[in-house]
Amino acid sequence: MMVGGKLSWNIVLKYTGRPVLMHVVLAFGVVVAHQLLGAWWLAVPALPVTVLAAAIGVLLAFRNNSAYDRWWEARTLWGALVNMSRSFARQVLTFLPRTEVTSAEEPSLVRGASSPLLRTAVESGATVRGIAELVASDGAVRDRYGKALNRDHPERRGLVATLETQQTARERQGRYGGPGQSITEDERELVYAQIGFVNALRCHLRRQDPFPEITPFFRASVLEALREEKNVPSAILIWVATRLRRAYGQHQGPDDVFRLVVFDRTLTELTNILGACERIKNTPIPLQYDVLPRAMVRAYLGILPLGVVADLAWLTPFVTAIIAFLFIAMDSVGRDVETPFEDGVSDTPMTALCRTIEINLRQMLGETELPSPLQPVDGLLY
Repeated sequence: MMVGGKLSWNIVLKYTGRPVLMHVVLAFGVVVAHQLLGAWWLAVPALPVTVLAAAIGVLLAFRNNSAYDRWWEARTLWGALVNMSRSFARQVLTFLPRTEVTSAEEPSLVRGASSPLLRTAVESGATVRGIAELVASDGAVRDRYGKALNRDHPERRGLVATLETQQTARERQGRYGGPGQSITEDERELVYAQIGFVNALRCHLRRQDPFPEITPFFRASVLEALREEKNVPSAILIWVATRLRRAYGQHQGPDDVFRLVVFDRTLTELTNILGACERIKNTPIPLQYDVLPRAMVRAYLGILPLGVVADLAWLTPFVTAIIAFLFIAMDSVGRDVETPFEDGVSDTPMTALCRTIEINLRQMLGETELPSPLQPVDGLLY
């Protein structure tokens, strides 16, 4: 995603430089033929060219509005994913039973799991591994240039509350967790699984290999089972649901049923976000909306010098360059923002959002050695 106070001319010229130059050369050829070679028949009335420009402008505006709606929906979905991730971690840390599943209950849960992946959710294992890096801010609040400010920066104070607290003693005794209590294996593994889910979703939408990104957040046996899955983010949600069933065991009271319903609603919302992102990814704007505006823009720019050469003479190439830049830029912007998951300059900043989620959730676990939020590079935030 492009951020900052100004556009990069490298990006602008990448999208518009060559086609604009082609139309300027064409306009120069028209004016040379008209002025020096006596090809007066090349000049056409300006009125049809003006009317055609208005029609193309309306068509481009319609297409660009549709493209922006897709981009904004993608950003809205990822904003909801940030919120749902925080909510899920909060539910895990406050709703999950503190008691462990007994050795007598575990075999029956393992037998009930229908796949190797689900068996890893109900069997005991080592805790997940973390990443130790220096903490800055979480990246959730940025300035107008897309930069995540340091927590000690004067502009940062009052915007973000510090969550760095050491969980050294229990504040209350009971079956369910709360602030100040130690983190259990189930709680840490489920919260890390949510971090793994958002990173797997990012790679899934960009058609990248997710395992280098999610390896720190799962046990080796879970990763091995996930490699057999066609849809890794969806498989992680199924694994989380099965892990929750193991955490609650086979004996559930009325309160446990309520808490499981809350967890199920959260997982359902995460599944809806996954499906909505896949819909945007797999359903592009209809081809005719993409091809027709581009063809009409090129055709209009091709006849533009013929409509103005009689009045502008040698100024025709300069006027053509300005108008060509405007129309080609509008067409390029629409084509670029209609695909928000392609890892391009207008892409939804999923990598930065995943890092923000990781920082937030690991802070909820009481960790203090956290990665830094991603910063824009050359005006681009990925």
